Order: sequence, then C-alpha cells, then structure tokens
Amino acid sequence: MGWLRRIVDAGQAEHQPIAALADALFLDVHDRRRKRSAFWALLTLSAVIAAGGIIGNSTATVVGAMIIAPLGTPIYGLALGVVIGARRQLFAALRLLVAASAVAIAIGALCSAVVPSRLPVELNPQITGRTSATVLDLVVALATGTAGAFGLTRRDIAPVLPGVAIAISLVPPLATVGYTAGGGHWQLAAGALLLFGANVIAIVIAGTVVFATAGYAEEAVEHDAHAHHYALAAVAIAVMLLLVPLGLNSTQLIAHERWLRETNAAVRGWLAGSEWRLESTDVAGDTIALRMRGNGEPPPVEKLRAQLDGKIPRAVRVRVEMQYGKDLILDWR
Repeated sequence: MGWLRRIVDAGQAEHQPIAALADALFLDVHDRRRKRSAFWALLTLSAVIAAGGIIGNSTATVVGAMIIAPLGTPIYGLALGVVIGARRQLFAALRLLVAASAVAIAIGALCSAVVPSRLPVELNPQITGRTSATVLDLVVALATGTAGAFGLTRRDIAPVLPGVAIAISLVPPLATVGYTAGGGHWQLAAGALLLFGANVIAIVIAGTVVFATAGYAEEAVEHDAHAHHYALAAVAIAVMLLLVPLGLNSTQLIAHERWLRETNAAVRGWLAGSEWRLESTDVAGDTIALRMRGNGEPPPVEKLRAQLDGKIPRAVRVRVEMQYGKDLILDWR
C-alpha cells in the first residue's frame, strides 16, 4: 500500500485535517440544524429529479440528480467512523443513510402512482440498466469511491468531487426501487436495491482504506478499538453477502451474451439467401426477442429451430417478430 500512501500524502499544506473532514461528514456535530436541513432539502430534490429522469428516460436529468445527491456524506461518514472507531458517529451516519434511502424510495413509489410512464418498465433503459448489478459494478464503485475519498483527504484535488458524484450511482437506483416496487415489479426493485447496496459497500471499503492510509486513525482524539474491529467485521460480512447475488448476476450475464452470439449466428444462417434481415436481438429474462424486417415469405421457422437446437437451453423462449404489414409473433420452446 506504499503507492497509495505516496498519493494520499500530499504534505501538510494540502492534507485535510481530521477536524475539517469530520465536520463535513458527520452531520451530528457542530451546526447540526443547518447541516441536516441542507442534507434533507438536497436529498428530496435529488430524488424527485432522479424519479422524473427515470420515468421520462432522460439521461441528462438523471445525471443532474447524481450531481446534487448528498448521500455520499453519510456513506463516507461511515468510512471515517470505521477508521477512527467513533461509535456514536458510526450509528448516526448509518441511521441517516437508512432514513434517507427510505425517503428516496418513497418518492420513487409516489411518482409511480401519480406520474404516467412514457415507456413500459421493461423497455426503459434507465430502469433496466439499474436492475442487473454484477461484480463489475462493484469494481467500478470501488474505483470511484477511492477517487471520492482521495478528493476528501486533499484540498488541492477537491474539484474532482462533482465528477465522482456523477460516476457513483446512489439516488437513481433508490428512485428505481421505489418506482418499480410501486408498480409491482418486485424483481426489478430487488435488482436496483442490490446495485445501491453494492455502491454503498464499495464506497465504505474505499473510504476506509484511503482514510486509514491518510493517517486519520492516528489523528483522532478518541479511538474505540472495539468499534473499529466490529465495524470492519460488519463490512466484511456485507461484502460476502453481496458477492453471492452479484456473482450469480455476472454468471447469468455471461450466459446471456453467449446465447446472443449463438442466436445471431443461427439467424444469419437462417436468413441467408432471403430478403429478410435481422434488426435487433435482445434478452429479457428467459426470453430472446428477435426483430426482423423484409419482403416476401420469410424462411420456415422450423429451420431456425434446427439451427438453435443444442446451442441455447430449452428453457429459454425465443420470440420472433417479423414485420411485413403487421407483426407475426412466433413463440416456441
């Protein structure tokens, strides 16, 4: 970890003192009313903006919600509390994170009840992109969480923090949880909640490593060793629990990619010599949707069945949509 210490240690002039860092991350010290009012105002606005961007399928709007989202404060507060063994601040940050998450989910659920959706849930990329977290999402969150913690420890690179806020997905997954749960799409809601949990754990781990490397444990006036060890154990358990569904999702994603490759190759062979072409191939759950366009009579679907036989599991359903005046949907398997 010597390389990380060399990066974090920028000299006394640029090092953020622990008093200033604790004042920024712990909302229960010093001017609590001012801090908390600002936090809840920003959180509410961020959740409303995120929900609106998700419903309207607007990436720019969702990015705006990421920029003003204040959830990084209690999460990095957890990391600092782990490092310095501050039991009271640890529980205060955890309570604030749970309460803020519940509010963001509730706002998403409320929006699902009162705002009409422009797209079906399963076709909205703002939703589908946040409901299938994998191990890769955890790795990316670790990198962005490290950058954020790095920016907090050094005053000379604090301007990177807005970019980190965009890279870390916090409020949008919570708004997705509320919106999908409000519509009864419980599996999608669970997937979005998993993404949020992976980001939280990754930020706590990255923040703990960076803050410890920066020497904040030694700078702390009081250090509760028991709280420090218990918190580390809790983080380790959370990581192990998260790795199971993340690993399963990653395995499923790899399988889906393989099925898509096999299906595309089979369809090209099936359409060879005809006036039809493949427009898109998508995987949704256990269904592969093929969209085709052309003229004249399409090739016999039995030939496609023969091409795919043995290449994809029989439990996977293939749906063929052929456009020639009207859609012809052939479901088989």
